[in-house]
Amino acid sequence: IYDKNRNELFCARDRLGIKPFYYTYDQNSFVFYSNTKALLKDQKEVSINKKSLHYQFTLHSVIPAPDTIITDIYKLEPGTFIKINAKGEKTEKSYYSFNHIKLNNKISEEEILEETETLLLRAIEKRFYTADVDVGILLSGGLDSSLIVAMASKLNLSNINTFSIGFPTIGEELGDEFHYSDMIASKFNTNHHKYNISQEELFNSLDNVVRAMPEPMFSQDSAAFYLLAKEVSLKQKVVLSGQGADELFGGYFWYKKMYETKGSEIDKFKQHYFDREHKDYCDMINKSFISEDYTESLIKKLYEHQRKDINFLDKTLRIDLSTLITDDPVKRVDSMTMSNGLETRVPFLDRDLVEFILSIHSLNKLENDGKYYLKKIAEKYLDKELIYRDKFYFPVPPLKMLQGQFYDYVKITLRSTSCKKRNIYNYAYIEEILKKPNGHFTNLNGNTLWHLGLLERWFQLNIDS
Repeated sequence: IYDKNRNELFCARDRLGIKPFYYTYDQNSFVFYSNTKALLKDQKEVSINKKSLHYQFTLHSVIPAPDTIITDIYKLEPGTFIKINAKGEKTEKSYYSFNHIKLNNKISEEEILEETETLLLRAIEKRFYTADVDVGILLSGGLDSSLIVAMASKLNLSNINTFSIGFPTIGEELGDEFHYSDMIASKFNTNHHKYNISQEELFNSLDNVVRAMPEPMFSQDSAAFYLLAKEVSLKQKVVLSGQGADELFGGYFWYKKMYETKGSEIDKFKQHYFDREHKDYCDMINKSFISEDYTESLIKKLYEHQRKDINFLDKTLRIDLSTLITDDPVKRVDSMTMSNGLETRVPFLDRDLVEFILSIHSLNKLENDGKYYLKKIAEKYLDKELIYRDKFYFPVPPLKMLQGQFYDYVKITLRSTSCKKRNIYNYAYIEEILKKPNGHFTNLNGNTLWHLGLLERWFQLNIDS
């Protein structure tokens, strides 16, 4: 908002960082954009941020605001505003955090379930009614998206269009959940569309996927969301998606492992969330990019800034929702779908729902392998076969088990002249893992070779060209 009377510009980002805000700033100008592309065009020299590089490889692509992988490009932090006057004086202030949310020690389970269901129904309804066009639902077949379909059906909001995507299975790596998405589509009589993506189609789209990334994103399902959005956007302009449910309701397996691990808060977090130890990072990266253990310092600081009257697990979920989820998966889904002109809305990150669930002690959320309260609510809508099955972490097998043309894609990228000139990596390390492309995985089961190749390819397509 530009105030003509005061000659002052006011900019703010939403509370949870669901939408992006990138900017550059110097003595002469303040430039902002929803992507890094326009900002990169104005960069005379591009310098890699050493601190961000450490975050990139330790927090599976999460580079918390205000930093980005590029030194002079920044992200406005969620829940923050900036004011800039005609003299170029900039003030920045946080207007929202979770620290005002106290734990409710007196609420019963029955009240929790009733209020959660009411708030989730309201969040879904809100995201249908505020659209000027028909709203669809991205249906993976998992609990979160299936519950959105079921609740939307109960609300009788409109004819529901649902969309699913699948990839070739490689060995034991399944590439789709069509069995469950078909089950939901049939049960709730949706207009269902499913897309089987061939290896050839996936391979031919890789460069477009990487170009669409505002920052490098290692997760294999970036390609899945890009290709799904490409198809869905031909029929739909707004969709709902289930992002945020795991972070809000305690759905990831590592939360319980963290809680049960002995040690300091940072030790618990590091052991079960970091992709790799600092010493492993040092083996992989060229010495000129190595400095302190930036990621450990960041996480320590985040824990120190939490309320003192909540436990480790409550702090962890708040850190995830306020800081980490913004870059993974929220940024990933938003950028991949918006690059195809498709807007994705996330009812699980509705402010009222988030604030209520964060007022509930987190330990109970971990019962029944996590998402205890959400699963109890889902029993009113879905079959127990779907609710209580093992969690499926949607993979894109050809990008996890690298072989054939996908392996060649990474090998050519890492052995290229531009990669050697950039000199980010320790080349002895690169050559070693090229010998065993599927023998090096991160602590959270990501393929290290794919991570290295994707980062370099992002620089080639978005910086060099």
